[in-house]
Amino acid sequence: MITPKNEKNIQIYGEAEFVFLNKPDTAFGEPGEYKVTLKIPKDKAGTLIREINEVISKQVGPGDSKLIKAIKPYKVVGEDVHFKAHSQFKPVLWDKNQNKLDEKINVWKGSKMWINCKASGYTKGIGSGATLLLGQVQIDKLVEGTGEGSDSCPFPVRANGSTESVLPAKELG
Repeated sequence: MITPKNEKNIQIYGEAEFVFLNKPDTAFGEPGEYKVTLKIPKDKAGTLIREINEVISKQVGPGDSKLIKAIKPYKVVGEDVHFKAHSQFKPVLWDKNQNKLDEKINVWKGSKMWINCKASGYTKGIGSGATLLLGQVQIDKLVEGTGEGSDSCPFPVRANGSTESVLPAKELG
């Protein structure tokens, strides 16, 4: 008998705080994960928190103390709630006009976006909880930057091969 998975599809709109959508984050090993943390004001996060907590409640069973101890894919930070979504697979990135984003565009912190994700319950040795599995992404307001290995030079143009700094000098002493 196949048991249905404890999952729920949700959409989240927020401002990116931490972004690895163009290439995977390999800081914790290969092959890495694509991920994003979205910041949402507390007053707009209630429905999302309830939907995620429903998934967790089905996983851990009834009882407020079990829900409090469960591992959650969100964290309250001041007046905001940060939602963390991740995937082993590169998400498809769309612009606000429903066009696929060029692969060369680097999405950075501060971008505003919609993400499709799946809140998925789990029980492992570390405990029970839910994770947000990242699907497709629609960029509403793009903040673009250059990253490691990009084709653009991070240094300013220097006149006639000058070795002088373009930054103002500070007096020593």
